[in-house]
Amino acid sequence: MNILFNKVIHSRLFNFQPVEFAEESGYHVDVKDEENTQWEFRIFRNGDQWQIEAEKLPAWIKEIELDIFKTIDDHE
Repeated sequence: MNILFNKVIHSRLFNFQPVEFAEESGYHVDVKDEENTQWEFRIFRNGDQWQIEAEKLPAWIKEIELDIFKTIDDHE
């Protein structure tokens, strides 16, 4: 798996750190919002699609998840 990378998506800096989940690989992701609150979540591949795994995330992250997934695919 590739090393840590950062990418600005919709004016926010996302940090992607590769991780292994049991038998699956994915990314630990963190990003700060306009109030400087840091949000952390995991993304893993479910079959041939990426999936976000998190307890509570703000709506703006869910709204741009396809752009987040595309960023990962472009990086890999």
